[in-house]
This record gives sequence, structure tokens and C-alpha cells, in this order.
Amino acid sequence: MIRNTSNIQDTDNNLTTEVKEKYKMSLETQKFILQMCWAQHDGQWFLKGKKEFGIQAANQLNQKVLLSMGKIEARHVLSGLNIQPGSIKSIAQIFKIMNTFMDLFFPEIMKFRFLVLSETEGFGIVEKCFIWNMVQKSKAEAEYTCACNFRHRGWLEAMGVQGEIIPLKLISKGDKICQFKFVLNSTK
Repeated sequence: MIRNTSNIQDTDNNLTTEVKEKYKMSLETQKFILQMCWAQHDGQWFLKGKKEFGIQAANQLNQKVLLSMGKIEARHVLSGLNIQPGSIKSIAQIFKIMNTFMDLFFPEIMKFRFLVLSETEGFGIVEKCFIWNMVQKSKAEAEYTCACNFRHRGWLEAMGVQGEIIPLKLISKGDKICQFKFVLNSTK
């Protein structure tokens, strides 16, 4: 028996039944599905861009989109955490926020960690990369230019942080891990 329904008439005066009932899912399951859809949407638009415009244009667009999306993602999360852009002053604070971003957007599909070297320097390390795994499945390793650093830059820009992110090792270049050095400009 269908519950949560109401009888209404459609535009042709036919009696219809509106179904309002829906399946329930845990918040954890919903979050995981949204993360997977988001990651796969990213890959799908890239593949379609490559097919339509060529690999060079797809790589360039991917970099621009990820920089922009990084800013959007960070603004939403910072707002949700009530953290003001420009209030973040140390690499430890940045990494705490970036752990939050990663947990929100990629927790089960990426393996990563952040290591503090000093107040202004640290390493981001990716040991498992879902995106690279998808690139390998599509047989596009030789053509693809990793754009994750653009997303990270977008995050930093939205946080109001000045500095640079230096790639030291890249899975896409044959290394076993990706390693990025984060260097903040002096705030003094």
C-alpha cells in the first residue's frame, strides 16, 4: 500500500495519485554517493571536453575549472565553519581546514595526510589518488595533466592565504606518491 499520497486532478481532469514517499538513506551513505557523483562528474566533463575540443583544451579548462571550484568549495566550508578569510595564519590551521575539505569531498576515495614543518611550511602527501586511477582506466595517462594543485590554490585563495604550493613528487610522473610543499608568505 502506498502512503503519503494525495489525489489530485491533472490538466486533463484525470484523477491521479501523487506519491510523496521516498526511500531513506543514512547521511553517511548520502555523503558517499554525492562524493562519488562529484568526482565522476569531474571526470566525465573532462573526457567530453577532450573529445570535443582536444586534450590541450581539456587540460587547460580543467585547470581553470578546478581553481574556480576550489574557491567555491572553500567559501562554502569556511562559511559553514564560521571562519573568516584572512584569519588563518599558520600552516597547521591551513592543514586542519584542508583535512576538513578532504574529508568532506574525498574521504574514502583518496588517502592523504598533511605534515607541518614550521609555522609557514608543510607537506601535503597523497598516497592514493582516485582521479589518477580513473585516468588510468581511461588509458589517458600520457595526455592528462594533473590539476589538483589548481584546486589547492583555489582553497588557499578563498582562505585569504598568500603563499605557494610546490609539487615535489607526482604519481602522474611515475612517483609512488604525490608530495606538495606548502610555503606561506610571511604575515609579519
